[in-house]
Amino acid sequence: MKLTKILIAGILSVSFASANDAMTKSMNIMQQGIEQVQFGFINNNEKMVREGLVQIKKGNTMFSSETLIKAALPDDKKHMTNVAVNASKRITADATIIELNLDDKAYTKAAEGYADMMNACSRCHGLIRSW
Repeated sequence: MKLTKILIAGILSVSFASANDAMTKSMNIMQQGIEQVQFGFINNNEKMVREGLVQIKKGNTMFSSETLIKAALPDDKKHMTNVAVNASKRITADATIIELNLDDKAYTKAAEGYADMMNACSRCHGLIRSW
């Protein structure tokens, strides 16, 4: 019985660790993308904005699974899984909005999409991390 409990505890800790690793990796990739998009807008560099969006989408995809999000959240925040899931969906939608507006050379609208994306990130971090 003790061995079973130890094995279960070990499996759960490995699952939790890999969920946290995925979250950390995802957030780092999105941060790099966000910085690149911002730098692209500041320097009127559409290519840089698009490259940053690729990173943002990659990082967001890595951490958009409700199961993975729930596993990574602390016990007292697991009930807020939907906040992170909704932020992930909003980030995906905003990335599409930015791309479509870049295609139309509507740079101000693209920047508004970026601002909304940042609001989604900030809202999630504010609620989940109690900022």
